[in-house]
Amino acid sequence: MQRVSTRDSVRGLLALSCALAAGAAFAWGEEITLHNGQKVVGTIVGFENEMFRVETEFGFALVRKDRVRSISFSSNSSKETGQKPSERKSEPPTTARPESRNAPPPTTAAAAPALKPPPPAVSKPLNEALPTEIREHMDGNSYINDTFQFTMYKPPGWKIHEGVPRETGRAIVAMGPEDEQTLLIVDRQVWSGTPDLKSGTAEAGLRHTYENYQAVSESAIQLDGRPAFRRDFSGLMEGAEWHGMSVHVAHGNTVFGITGLTSAETFQFQQALLNKIINSFRFLAGKPEVSVAR
Repeated sequence: MQRVSTRDSVRGLLALSCALAAGAAFAWGEEITLHNGQKVVGTIVGFENEMFRVETEFGFALVRKDRVRSISFSSNSSKETGQKPSERKSEPPTTARPESRNAPPPTTAAAAPALKPPPPAVSKPLNEALPTEIREHMDGNSYINDTFQFTMYKPPGWKIHEGVPRETGRAIVAMGPEDEQTLLIVDRQVWSGTPDLKSGTAEAGLRHTYENYQAVSESAIQLDGRPAFRRDFSGLMEGAEWHGMSVHVAHGNTVFGITGLTSAETFQFQQALLNKIINSFRFLAGKPEVSVAR
């Protein structure tokens, strides 16, 4: 089995943390499905040299036209329905009936028709940046995040990867052993209303990052006494096979994602440890120091 370099593995895994947030901000635009089943989500901004130029959450991507199987649109435009404006049906005009000479005069006391209440606002993920400073400390083998008010187990010998929040824009913390063949990431996604723990955007990010992505299992679980949703998966990245588990749990209108990733070489030994770390995740009694949009 090909073994990726430690530098490439960490860079790839940290890039993945952007896609694992509990609902990415790029839940709009176009979804391009390739002939091999992979999908690219973003906004088509140009077409040049027989290639689509697509703005995605990870930057600009060029997609060859001959590799595209289909393109779907998420807006309610005529592109989505495939119907030209001239082909849209319109209601025939109604002809007013002549008033009867014996009809009583209209009364001003007639009640106005009741107005229908507006539909409830749909909750959606917000692109809210992390605070400029994240406060954290260690207490024995417990990692404690003072800014977001949560704690979890940190195995002896594991190190904290500094600067991860600045590199990814979503990850709060990342930690792993010295060999960098295993990584655990905690990220967050703020929603405008009630979060959707089963949002398919997280899995779409996995499919975008991994070649031959395979969903092993999905299940509703409990974490810290709260409803949570877990995904187990595998796939190829940089030519190497990786296994992962991702749990999303809501705290108010913010979803925290705890994701463990390890290479196929170490999966048998690290699976139980990653489960232990994820299951140890707890929210503290205090309120987060960061303001959360409501």
